[in-house]
Amino acid sequence: MIFGLDFEWLADPLYQRWLFEGLETTLTITALGSVLMLIIGIIGAAIIHFNIPVAKPLTIIMIDLFRNTPPLVQLFFLYFMISDLGLNYINSATGASEPLLSGFACVVISLALYNGSIAIEIIRSGINSVPRQTVEGGQSLGYSRIQIFRWIELPIALRLTIPNMTSNAVSLVKTSAQAALVAVTDIMFVATQIALETFLNLEVMIILWLIYLAITTAVVLLTKRIAKTLAIPGFGEGAMK
Repeated sequence: MIFGLDFEWLADPLYQRWLFEGLETTLTITALGSVLMLIIGIIGAAIIHFNIPVAKPLTIIMIDLFRNTPPLVQLFFLYFMISDLGLNYINSATGASEPLLSGFACVVISLALYNGSIAIEIIRSGINSVPRQTVEGGQSLGYSRIQIFRWIELPIALRLTIPNMTSNAVSLVKTSAQAALVAVTDIMFVATQIALETFLNLEVMIILWLIYLAITTAVVLLTKRIAKTLAIPGFGEGAMK
């Protein structure tokens, strides 16, 4: 007992296993979502930067659609839309009809699209921050427009936008808690189950709060280390200290 709070349930092997499995699921969702978020951000920023016909207006629509609507609504729309459209498959083990995309896949995709739409704008701002003289230097060396983007603009832009991208990644971690609402056994889901079994709502939520705080702190510290390692003298110095 600590300050009248009961944390003895933490010694239960079953609850320990649940917490570790839930944490693993949350970290997996975060890792996959972050990778896809970055890929979407780079591709979307490149489409707008090169003013690609048809693809550019579609990308802008995607940005407005996902950035300006609640991520939970997007998750529910994707999760229930799959079933309503009849996109199912027959499970060979059970013989039952199941949605083509699992709840886990829907969570990862929805987070990637929501945070990816924000990442597009972040990376675009970084590209626009690259000094014109630097681009002209690449042109004077005979680089093509694509080569300038690949070797000059994009690498510098990614470094310049690390602080804003860090905030986006932290947002992704926090938003991943909505996975529990589609029966994905993440840390939020298992914490809720433990609270229902033990009736120790406050104690369980304190541990859950500390776990999310630890994850987001680790993300911030990691990105600060990356920013320091990849810092380019003369570009965004002092952005992250």
